[in-house]
Amino acid sequence: MVIKNSLKIAFVYTGTILGAGFATGKELVNFFAKFGNTGIFSFFVSCFLLSLGGIAILDIINKSNAKTYREFLNSLFGERVSFLIEIFNSIFLFVLFSAMLAGGGATISMLLPIGNKVSILLFSIIVFVAIFWGNNIIVNINSFLCPILIIGGMFVGIYIYLFQDISVFSNNTKAIVSSFVYMSYNTITTISVLFAIRNLITSKKVVMIGGSLSGVFIFLIGIFMLIPLTKNYNYIFQENLPILSLIRKDYFIKIIYSIVVFVAIFTTAIGNGFALESIIFEKIKINSIIIKMLLFTFGIGLSLLGFSNMVEKIYPIFGYLGIFEILIILILFLFNIIDK
Repeated sequence: MVIKNSLKIAFVYTGTILGAGFATGKELVNFFAKFGNTGIFSFFVSCFLLSLGGIAILDIINKSNAKTYREFLNSLFGERVSFLIEIFNSIFLFVLFSAMLAGGGATISMLLPIGNKVSILLFSIIVFVAIFWGNNIIVNINSFLCPILIIGGMFVGIYIYLFQDISVFSNNTKAIVSSFVYMSYNTITTISVLFAIRNLITSKKVVMIGGSLSGVFIFLIGIFMLIPLTKNYNYIFQENLPILSLIRKDYFIKIIYSIVVFVAIFTTAIGNGFALESIIFEKIKINSIIIKMLLFTFGIGLSLLGFSNMVEKIYPIFGYLGIFEILIILILFLFNIIDK
C-alpha cells in the first residue's frame, strides 16, 4: 500500500508539473537551456527543490486536520494572509489551466488539419469530459499516462541528441535564480491538487517516497530533453514548440512526441481543472456542471492570448511572487523536523 500510494502521488505531482511548457521544451529553453551547461546544473537544483517542496507540502497535509483547501491555507498562513494566498494561487492556477488549453489546441492543430480556435475547443471538450468523472480520474489517468510520458520524453530526447545536433550555446550566471523561480511557480500550482488527493497520504513513508520520486521522474524526463535543447539553443530559442521544431522533418518521431506532449498537457489540465472546480465550489455552492461550464468558457477566452506569451511573460511573474509562499512552507516543514 505504501509503494502503491507513493507512486500514485508521484505520478499526480509529476503529471501536474509536466504540462505544455515542459513537454514542448518551452519552459526548459526559457529557464535553463539559454544558460548552457550552467543551466543543466540549475535544472538538477530545481528538481531537488521540487522534491523538497513536494515532501514539505505532503508532510504538512498529512499532519493537517483541515477538511477544505481554505482551512488548510489558514493553518499555514493565518486567516488574513491565507485569503490573499488563495486568491493568488487560484489566479495562477486558472492562468496555467488556460495555458494548457492553448497548448493542447496547438498540439492538435499540428496533428490535424483544423484551425487553432477549433482545436482549442476540441481539446477543452476532451478535458471537460475527463473532469466530469470526478476526483479519481486524476489519479487513474496520471497513473496510466505518466509512465508513458517519462518513457516518451526520454526516447525523443535521446533521439534529438544523437541525430539533431545543430549548435552549442554559452553560459550565464543567472541560471541558479531561474531554478528557484521555476520551482516556485510549479510548486504553488500543485498545493491544491495534492490536497485534493490527501486520502492517499497515509504515512510518513508515503510522504518521503512520493515526494522524492516526483523529483526523480521530472529529472529523468527533463535531462534527456534539456541536453539537446541546450546544444541546439541558437536554432530553437525563438520557437513556440522547441522540441517539435527539432524533429519536424522526422514524421514518425514527430507523431510519437506530439502524443507525448498531448499526454503531458492533458494530465496537467485535468489536475488544474479539478482543483479549480473544488476551490470555486467551496466558495459558491452551485451545481458543479455550471462551475465547469464557466471555468471552460473563461479558460478558452484567456487561452486565445497564446501559449508562448503565457510561458514567457506570465509564468515568471508568478514564480517570483510565489517564492514567499514556498519559503513559508519549507520553514514550517523544517520546524516540524526540529521539533521532533
